[in-house]
Amino acid sequence: MSELHILDVLAARRGCYISDLNLVPLLRRMALSDLCRMDEDAHPLSQWQDAVRYLTGDERDFASVKEIKAFILSETEAKR
Repeated sequence: MSELHILDVLAARRGCYISDLNLVPLLRRMALSDLCRMDEDAHPLSQWQDAVRYLTGDERDFASVKEIKAFILSETEAKR
């Protein structure tokens, strides 16, 4: 598992601050897309939940990373 928090990893991939991932819609979509491509075992479930809550504003609990990825895909499809 990575020692960096998943949000730190997402921000580093985009060369921005974590807050930019939430404030800039394009960066938010890119970060959510990055999450869907990440290895499910790279970070603990709690960090995945932190990230999806931060990026989407949805406070629901998820039972697994697979459930989080399905939620992200359904959210991004709904907004197209």
